Amino acid sequence: MNGAAASPRVVVMGTNWLGDSVMSMPALQALKARHPQGRLTLCVKPGLAALWALHDAVDAVIVAEAGMRGTAQAARAVRRCGAGRALVFPNSFRSALIPFAARVPERVGLRGHQRAWMLTRVATPPDPAAKRHQVWEYLRIAGLDGDSVPEAPRLRVPPALRETCRADFRLTGEHTWAALLPGAARGPSKRWPAERFAAVGRRFREAGVRVAVLGTAAEAPLCRRVAEGAGEALNLAGRTTLPEYAAVLSLCRCAVGNDSGGTHLAAAVGSRVVTVFGLTDPEQTAPLGEGHRIVAAEGPRSRDLPRRSREARARLAGIEPERVWAAARAVLETPEAP
Repeated sequence: MNGAAASPRVVVMGTNWLGDSVMSMPALQALKARHPQGRLTLCVKPGLAALWALHDAVDAVIVAEAGMRGTAQAARAVRRCGAGRALVFPNSFRSALIPFAARVPERVGLRGHQRAWMLTRVATPPDPAAKRHQVWEYLRIAGLDGDSVPEAPRLRVPPALRETCRADFRLTGEHTWAALLPGAARGPSKRWPAERFAAVGRRFREAGVRVAVLGTAAEAPLCRRVAEGAGEALNLAGRTTLPEYAAVLSLCRCAVGNDSGGTHLAAAVGSRVVTVFGLTDPEQTAPLGEGHRIVAAEGPRSRDLPRRSREARARLAGIEPERVWAAARAVLETPEAP
């Protein structure tokens, strides 16, 4: 069944990572545009539920807790939502099991992890020569991968939340702010060295731009090193909820980060981003939208990257701060969109 014949009630098994979630948003936006009266439900793990409350295409969120009990509870909730179609975005076994157990009539996803028997239709991956970016995988599963360029991800941060974060974290409105995002959930293989981030932070300060360093609680030691090295930087690592994280990023003119969820989130809330790529491929996972900049190391690319790769770390270490600062300066000099 293609997108035009889709059920007006659709459940989407959401991805497990922040960056992947943002890259899946164009598919949901296209689906909602095609069926504006339909009902779109997201089934996601607890840590990402708050993200989808900021997305206008999503009507309801089901939280899938960990373990067999959580899987069973999620399946019952999916069944109650009455969806006629399930779009299984992750490649995991569990993501196909939940709608299968919920008896959703149509279940579409990619092959893998010995789960094809639980799908009513196995989607074929898009042609990598023509459509390399990961966004096309989600559009293909949704049956919406035409030739038109997909709309970039967009999140709506409530104005009241923006102003609360501005006041609570002292993001004074008379200054231009930039964000440094030195973490990456994938680990050291995707992390540009902390001292390089600190060097860029100092260049922001020299240009009269205030700096906020953001990350998860687990990334707090890394972010502290960057903030201390940058000097007079505001370190918010571990101090924000996910919606607050998004709100702070929406207050920043520029965000500099790794190939990670933070840069995708920043782009989705309207900040222009500079993303540092080592061994991973920007043609597959670069933040979507206009005005963003990529600084990539030379050499071959790999999508499947171990958490600790000597080659990846060496490739990242070869990127000098001046290259990243030049990209950030170009972002700052570009007029803001009306």
